[in-house]
Amino acid sequence: MFHLEGATVTDRQVIARVGAKAAAAPEPVCFCFAHTRDDLEIDLSRHGGTSAIKATLAIAVADGLCACEHLNPHGSCCLPSVHRTIRSIQDEPSPVR
Repeated sequence: MFHLEGATVTDRQVIARVGAKAAAAPEPVCFCFAHTRDDLEIDLSRHGGTSAIKATLAIAVADGLCACEHLNPHGSCCLPSVHRTIRSIQDEPSPVR
């Protein structure tokens, strides 16, 4: 729970995870277009290991349609984070069937 200018905001009311140790909410990767790690995992699965989300984000960034410097807590473009997350997902061992 957070107190902001006289109002109380709970962690369920915010879009992104609250705090580095929060585990219940989806892990945000792109703050401008609200993509999470889960979104990237699904995207990679649906597209044979290639990310359509990453391609779409690259075009949006090139067209100036993002606001990473304002929305991303790091204050920089999210594409490097998206790329790192995709690599991390691809490096995970496949589930045994």
